[in-house]
Amino acid sequence: MLTVVAAILFMAGVMTRAQQPPTPGTVAIRTQTTRREPRPAAQNPSQPTPGISSDTERTTTLPTAARSSNQFLDSSGLTVERMVEAGFSRRADLLAARARLAIAEGRLIQAGLRPNPELEAEYGSAKFLAGEAESEFDVGVSQVFETGGKRRKRVAVSRLDLQRTRAEVLALERQFAAEIRSAYARAVAAGNQLDTLERLIVINEELVRVTNERLKEGDVAPLELGLVSVETDRLRAQVARTRAELESEIISLRALAGFETTEPLRIAPLPERPPRLDLSVVELTDIALRERPDLEAARLGEELGTARVRLAESQAVPNIAGSVRYTREKRITDFPEALGVGPLGQTDNSLTFGVAVEIPVFNRNQGEIAAAVGERAAASREREFLEATIRRDVALAYRRYRAAAEALVLYATRILPQSQKNVETVRAAYGLGEFSIFEVLQQQQRLVESETGYNEARRDYYAALAELERALGTPLPADGFAPAQTSVLPDQILQPDAGGLRRAILSLKATTQVSNGLTAKSRVPAANGLQNNK
Repeated sequence: MLTVVAAILFMAGVMTRAQQPPTPGTVAIRTQTTRREPRPAAQNPSQPTPGISSDTERTTTLPTAARSSNQFLDSSGLTVERMVEAGFSRRADLLAARARLAIAEGRLIQAGLRPNPELEAEYGSAKFLAGEAESEFDVGVSQVFETGGKRRKRVAVSRLDLQRTRAEVLALERQFAAEIRSAYARAVAAGNQLDTLERLIVINEELVRVTNERLKEGDVAPLELGLVSVETDRLRAQVARTRAELESEIISLRALAGFETTEPLRIAPLPERPPRLDLSVVELTDIALRERPDLEAARLGEELGTARVRLAESQAVPNIAGSVRYTREKRITDFPEALGVGPLGQTDNSLTFGVAVEIPVFNRNQGEIAAAVGERAAASREREFLEATIRRDVALAYRRYRAAAEALVLYATRILPQSQKNVETVRAAYGLGEFSIFEVLQQQQRLVESETGYNEARRDYYAALAELERALGTPLPADGFAPAQTSVLPDQILQPDAGGLRRAILSLKATTQVSNGLTAKSRVPAANGLQNNK
């Protein structure tokens, strides 16, 4: 019986310590060794129990380097902010989008340039065809003068196009940052889940050891040892799947941030106590309608449509072309031979001024004007639709955030602590023969589900913040969160009462000794029923 009680106390200490958040750098496993000593039949549970009070405790400490997740998660790793900054300078598609700014800037420069003057020169002579040495030389300069404010309106169109391109690039950056934050949260959650499963494996290995000792004493059937071993192997299979999931998330994170697939990458864990957002959905919607870059791009597109209509209308006004031409003509006049006068050369110089104006009889740029009006109408409808979409996105993202926050609080304050307490109680009762190994494994499976649900709730909470940031199109304002010491989780979180469990076990043992005069023969665990039925 002493061995059973020692095993119970050992499992209570292991479970309590293993399920609490590990301290940075170590994962502690506490075990106990109990000496077999005779005890009186009756004993006051409030007094130190002989054999229990003289127990020696040994603590085995596992360095965090032994955890599989430390290959990718480390407190000195890249934070999510540094990952986003690195991606801004590495990601190829983002760099390509920024190159569009150079294109738009070049078009703005081009739009402000005036038409170049045109130089025209001609020379002709009859001597090229064996004629007289007559010649004509003509040179002129012409200049087109734009009317209707074409240049000014063209510059306005190009400037709006540049501003819209900047807004589109900024929208792409914000979308990229939200993707990084979501992938980062998934990777950290996978690492936390891997650590949880590995801690449960350590606990199960101790359960295997205790069950094996009970099997040697004839307290349990071999089936129970097999069930515990199978459960441990099942946890190992989950560890393998979770490790693969973590590696996949890290690969995706590398790709999103523009890292090489083989480049080493370690990320820093997210805070255990997430920050609490203190903004309402109305305030968030106002921020999104004011700051969201794609909405700004849509508004600029609407203004751009109006500017293009004005430019198309101005292009219907004909330009004026002025010219200056200088002409030098050399002629030879032949006189009759009877006059006795030879050929007489004559040179004429002339300067000509001219103006040319296109007469808009057929083409008054009707098609371009109609197209520009259509583009303006389309841009206006797109802006209206985007505003409605933004309101919907913010509302949905806020609802997801609220749901994730409620789920996280519920898991942290009730589900997970109660599940831990249930496992401790069932394992203690199993040691006293009150439950079979089936109930122990069932409660342990629920604990695994609770741990998984808690990790998923933390992941969903941070992912919801990233989704809110995507919906707002800008980082969440720092003054929108509660003070630094305030978290979405309450300050007091229910923890399993290991001391109360220990006292309950000791009280149960003392009561059993008094009433039954407990002996080795009087122990009838539920598992023995399975063994005897065989």
